Amino acid sequence: MSDYGDLCRDLRSAKAEARAKHGVPCPVCKVKLPKAHPSILLPQQTCRIHGYRDPRPRTSETEYLTRVDDKGPTK
Repeated sequence: MSDYGDLCRDLRSAKAEARAKHGVPCPVCKVKLPKAHPSILLPQQTCRIHGYRDPRPRTSETEYLTRVDDKGPTK
């Protein structure tokens, strides 16, 4: 597979690991759509369906897309 394909696969797996470890179900989805699967939100992420924003603060541990330079982690 190409380098770009490997990069995309690595990003998808990093996002899936972060969602499994730090994700919580959207409480608005659970109330308004009880039979559907709720959106899984990372800290400070917005639900695409209802617009609810997770109030937990985002930290370097919960950030799955961080790049480390000489200056430190950045977005």
